[in-house]
Formats: sequence, structure tokens, C-alpha cells
Amino acid sequence: MRERFSKTLQRLATHDSRIVFVGADLGYNAMREFRASFPQRFFMEGVAEQYVIGMVAGLASGGLIPYVQSIATFITRRAFEQLFIDIGLQRLRVRIVGSGGGLVYSALGPTHTALQDLALLRQVPNMGICIPRTNEELERLLVSTIEWDGPLYIRLSSGPAEGDRGPIGEMGRACVLRHGKGALIVSTGIVSSAISEIEELLVHRGLDPEVLHFSTLRPFDSASLCEAARRADQIIVIEEHHRDGGLGSMVIETLADAKILRPTTRIGTRLEATPSYGDYLEASVNYGLRGPALANAILAACVHPPSPS
Repeated sequence: MRERFSKTLQRLATHDSRIVFVGADLGYNAMREFRASFPQRFFMEGVAEQYVIGMVAGLASGGLIPYVQSIATFITRRAFEQLFIDIGLQRLRVRIVGSGGGLVYSALGPTHTALQDLALLRQVPNMGICIPRTNEELERLLVSTIEWDGPLYIRLSSGPAEGDRGPIGEMGRACVLRHGKGALIVSTGIVSSAISEIEELLVHRGLDPEVLHFSTLRPFDSASLCEAARRADQIIVIEEHHRDGGLGSMVIETLADAKILRPTTRIGTRLEATPSYGDYLEASVNYGLRGPALANAILAACVHPPSPS
């Protein structure tokens, strides 16, 4: 996703002189084509996320549209106060691009896994939240960000599901990736594509779920969620994020406010007593977020387990 982000932003910057890029310790080769094309609109700062957020707040206050990129966990956890006060409260048009969302950097341990970023940023005033599942969806969302009135977080991830060719989500609109009946699966980001990869296995085990994908958590398409929930017997929410505070919490809160009561299970990561390290795909499987492990987690969550066909 990082490569598609770089190419798309360069194309957008060609037509809009307000766009500037600011990186925080991304390495010499990061955004090299953008830097070559727009040297006066390219800034690479060091390991100083809090300072960088203050810097881009100043750029946005001057009428520019800064896209600031860093590792997701650093740009959200370390700089939370600056995001809240400098960017959110002032409703500045800053785009925060978090690389390595979810478990991407699991080999480096819990200091580098971004599994609380969505919960944190839901508390930042006026902050939009985008979680694309494919490169194509990322590109469409980026085009929408130019005129977005306020701050915006874009979570970049990676994984074996980036080649999904299903429907492409839009800003503020959920999309149905699979029509079905009985169970409703709600997901976001590349986990939505991972569900598509196990569709045959789920059907073989007797489950015929509807799959509703959210490319943005703010704005949140509560109308589509409520409509789908009314058709469902049970709901399963899956996300590459801690179970608390992210999409699962949003689903439960939204349905409670709408007085729609359905058995709901959240599948995601959990806070662990001891740090865990490992390969990205291995970590995803360990949490039940990929392949047969994901299928088993979905089936185990069913209130009325289906009978194999």
C-alpha cells in the first residue's frame, strides 16, 4: 500500500500545489519520486512525531494540505496530545498516514504493532478515519481526501489479501462484499479481503454469511449497518485491532442506540500479559485473523453453529 500511496499522492500533487509531504524518520528512499518532482514540498524530519504534528499544524494553518507519514503506532500514541489539541480541536486539514497498521510490524513486538490506533483516534475531535482493504480502495479514498474538511487518518497495512478485486468502498459508505443470510460479518481493512479468501471453506461448513465492509470508521455508515443487522440473526465483527474501542465497539454502540438487539461477537487482538513477537502472517493466524484459523473463529462465534453441507 505504501507504493500505491506514494504514486497516487504524487499524481494528486501535480494538480494541486497545496499538497505537501512530511515524513518522520522514514528512510532515505521513502517518497523519492515525490521528492524529485516537488523538492520544495517535501520534508523529512527525524524521530520527533510530536514536533512533526506541530509543524504540519502550522503548514495547514497557512493554507497548505500536509500529508504526514510515519509508523502508525508512533504517529498516534506518541503524538496523541498534539493530534488532539493542535489538529483536532482546530479542525485543520492535515492527513495523518500511518504505515504498518495492525500487526504488520509484529516481528518488532508490541512497541511497533498498531492495535490501539483506531480507539485512540476515535477520541480526537473532527478526525476522519480511513482503513482501505486494497490498493484500489486506497487510491479512491486518497482522491476524496483533497477536499475533506478537517483532519484525517489513513491506515496503511499489507498482507496477502491486497489483490482482492471485490467492490471498492467510498468515503462514508459501507459496501457489501458478499450477500448471504443468517449471520452478518462486519469488517474493515485487509481483514475484509481475508474473509473473501475463506468463503469456500465457510460455505462448505454450512455458513452463508453476508459480509459488510467499512472503508471508513468516520464518517461511519450507520444506516447500512442497521439495515444489514435487521436482516441478520447474529453479528460477527472482525478487525486487526484490539477488541475494545475499534470497529467492534462502534457496531455495538450503534446498534444499541438504534435499539437493534442481536447476539454479537468481536474477533480481534487482545492485550497480552507477555510481549509477543513473530512473522506478520504467523501473528495474524495466531489471533485467528487469517486462513482456516479465521474460519474456525467465525464458526466458533456462531450462536447456532451450522451443520456441514
